[in-house]
Amino acid sequence: MAQATALIIDDSTELRSLLESILPYSGYRTVSASTGEEGLELALKLNPDVILVDLELPDTTGLQVLTELNQHQVSIPTIMITGYGSEGVAARALQLGALGYLIKPFTTEEVLSSLERALTVQRLRREKEQLTNRLETYVRHFQTLSAVGRALVDGLDLDQFYQRIVEAGLYVTRAERCLLALSDPGRKQLHVVAAHGRPGHTEHPLPFSAGDTRLQRTLERGISVRLHTSPGSPIILQTNETVSAVLQVPLRTHDRILGLLSVDRQDRGIPFGKHDEQMLAILADYVVIALEKHRQPEKVPAAHQPQDIRSAS
Repeated sequence: MAQATALIIDDSTELRSLLESILPYSGYRTVSASTGEEGLELALKLNPDVILVDLELPDTTGLQVLTELNQHQVSIPTIMITGYGSEGVAARALQLGALGYLIKPFTTEEVLSSLERALTVQRLRREKEQLTNRLETYVRHFQTLSAVGRALVDGLDLDQFYQRIVEAGLYVTRAERCLLALSDPGRKQLHVVAAHGRPGHTEHPLPFSAGDTRLQRTLERGISVRLHTSPGSPIILQTNETVSAVLQVPLRTHDRILGLLSVDRQDRGIPFGKHDEQMLAILADYVVIALEKHRQPEKVPAAHQPQDIRSAS
C-alpha cells in the first residue's frame, strides 16, 4: 500500500534498522519504538496503517500491546513477530485480532507479503463496514419515505403534510434546512408554505428571479439543481441567504411546475449527492400527488350513487 505508515515495535536495534531500510523502498513510511509503552503511545497518537510488534519486549509483551489497543477500541492491522517455537503464542495473538505473524528469521518477501495481506484484510473490513452502514442508512431513509406515503394515503391535513415533507427532507439529506415553496406562474412568484431547520422562513412572496441565477433552472426547466460553493463564489438562495451547498428539486407534473423543494447547508461545506437528490425527488412527487388529490374532489363510486326511484320503477 503506497505511502502507508508502518509502526515497528521491537527492542532489537538491528531488526528495527533492517525494517527501516527495506520498507521505504516498497512505499512505506516507518516509525519505530523500542518498548511496548512507547509503541502503544505512538499507535494511539499517530494511528499508523499497520503495526509490526515483537512478542517479547523489555517492559511487556506484544500480546499485551494488542490487548491494550483493543481496550482503547483502536483497530490497526497488527503483525506479531516471534521466534521459532512460539507459534502457539502467536496463535493467541490471532485470537486477539492480529492479522498475521512472522517467525524470525524472515525474508524481505515474507515481511512485505504479510504487510500487504494485513492491509488488504483491513481494507476489506472497512469497505464491508461502510457498505453495511450505507445499507442501514438507506433502510432508514426508505422507512421515512414509507411513513410519508402512509400519511398521504391517510389524508393528513395539507399544511401538516407539508411540514411532514420538510422534516423528512431534512432527515434523508442531513441538511441544515429544508423548505417547500409553491409557485404562482402568473406573478412569477414563490410562496414558502413550510420550512424546517434554521430561522429564515419568509411569509413574503419570492420572485422567480431572486437568488443565484443557476437556481432558476429548477422552475424554468423543471430540473434538479445541486450547487456547492467554491472560494469567491457564494450561493445565494431565493430567500437571500448565503449557503455553502444547496439542492433543489421541482414539483413537476406532466405539463406544469408547481414549485420546488429545497435543502441547504450553511456552515458545513459538504455537497449533496445523487442519493440526496433521489430521496428529495420522491418527497417532491408526494407533494405533487397531495396537491392533485386536494384539487380534485373525490368521486362517489357508482355502486354507492343514490338510485333514481322513478327510473327504478
